[in-house]
Amino acid sequence: KMTGNLTVKKTSKFTVFDPSNKPRKSSHAKEGKKVAQISIKVPIFHEKNLKKSENTLEERFELCRSVAEECIQEEELLALLKAKQNPVVYDGFEPSGRMHIAQGVMRAINVNKLTKAGCHFKFWIADWFAQLNNKMGGDLKKIQVVG
Repeated sequence: KMTGNLTVKKTSKFTVFDPSNKPRKSSHAKEGKKVAQISIKVPIFHEKNLKKSENTLEERFELCRSVAEECIQEEELLALLKAKQNPVVYDGFEPSGRMHIAQGVMRAINVNKLTKAGCHFKFWIADWFAQLNNKMGGDLKKIQVVG
């Protein structure tokens, strides 16, 4: 397996994940304050490292279809699953307060179904949009905690 180094730096304001391991001076770190640093090995993403789904094309299609009320072009979804063993899917949200337990449970169920169908997930948290929309009083730190 391919691996790379990931440096994690904890400052007074936030944590910086730096895959390049290049030293960076954070404008948020206080003068003279020590910054803790650790290096860990993390897998480097490569498409060929993705696990192939053990399900048939029809089972994969049914799993994908089960996460939504409707599908505008079922033929396109079927063609995508036929052409790509691991299509990329996105899940994103704008943190705006406490998440209802049903939202968390349903998200986990749907992510598991799509992963079982062979999909590769990319998660997006729209924290800056939440700040622009004045969620949590526009306090980015609170928004990031909620996210």
